[in-house]
Amino acid sequence: MKTRKKERILVLNIDRDNDIGRKAFVKGPVIGRERVLETAIKMGLSDPEDTDFNALFQTVKVYDEIKKQYKTEVAVLTGDAHVGIKSDKEIAKQLDEVLKKFNAGFVIFVTDGKEDEYVIPIVQSKVPILSVRRVVVRQAKELESTYYKVKDFLADTEKNPKLARFVLGLPALMLIIYALFGLNGWRFIIGVLGVYLFIKGFRLDDVVVGAVNEFRISFTRRRFAFFGYVTGIVFVVLGTYSGYEACMQWLDYTVFEIFASFVTASIYYYFLGGTLAWLGRNISIKKRRFRKVLAVPVFGLALSIVIYYAARIILFPQTPTLTFLLSIATGFVLMFIAAVLEWK
Repeated sequence: MKTRKKERILVLNIDRDNDIGRKAFVKGPVIGRERVLETAIKMGLSDPEDTDFNALFQTVKVYDEIKKQYKTEVAVLTGDAHVGIKSDKEIAKQLDEVLKKFNAGFVIFVTDGKEDEYVIPIVQSKVPILSVRRVVVRQAKELESTYYKVKDFLADTEKNPKLARFVLGLPALMLIIYALFGLNGWRFIIGVLGVYLFIKGFRLDDVVVGAVNEFRISFTRRRFAFFGYVTGIVFVVLGTYSGYEACMQWLDYTVFEIFASFVTASIYYYFLGGTLAWLGRNISIKKRRFRKVLAVPVFGLALSIVIYYAARIILFPQTPTLTFLLSIATGFVLMFIAAVLEWK
């Protein structure tokens, strides 16, 4: 009798950051018991302290345990050192290759419990996961000491640029700020930490990296754009400072009035900063028509005028309603001008 698809089980291990490829020089997918064992041995000889080779042996062990009961295959997928979209696309591609050769009904996922578990949704989108086996490596007692843990962690940190920036770079910046400004520097340190957590929390890493790269490239190739960026940043800093000073005068009022005071003092600075950065970037691109480039600042001015007068009404309720309506009318006129500039 033919084995039904639901009885075909794939024992799967995934190395998301491709340690296997970088250390054992093995490219995935690795299919079959003998090839997985060979890869595990290469990995163990290359780096005995890496938990990946323990996970490989565990994958083979699970395969041996169930192969008599089910039609079973074992496979290992490798991702990419650039963990994220690139590594996950590679894993999805390799999983399709494996499923073409072995049409599994279920997967038993063997993992060492680190980043590899982030790819579970990728696997589940193609084949159901029957169970997850986590590998916990027991170390010798002397290796459990604090000294060895810290030593190994620092060694790994130096090899991993992303981890080094967080573990070494951020504290170093805080120490420099403290050395320069003393106790007054703590507010700035907390602000830097807050910005970092904000970027990480909302996953804005790629946006920040892109902005830094654009800033660096503009300095060497498009200096007009670089000038626009620098002057734009200056206006943003001035606007923030001006808004902060305004807030200090309204601290005894409600949060709406404090926020409105910040807006009225800073909105035009932010508009000028954004406009200069936008013009600097786009004027240096020869293919962009100047009329379409100019449409965005006009649109920004329209918004700035309406927001400014709305904030003034919160601060000064006695402001005539007609003033706010005129600001809206002015905004509509500017919006129309922006639309004409962009259309033609």
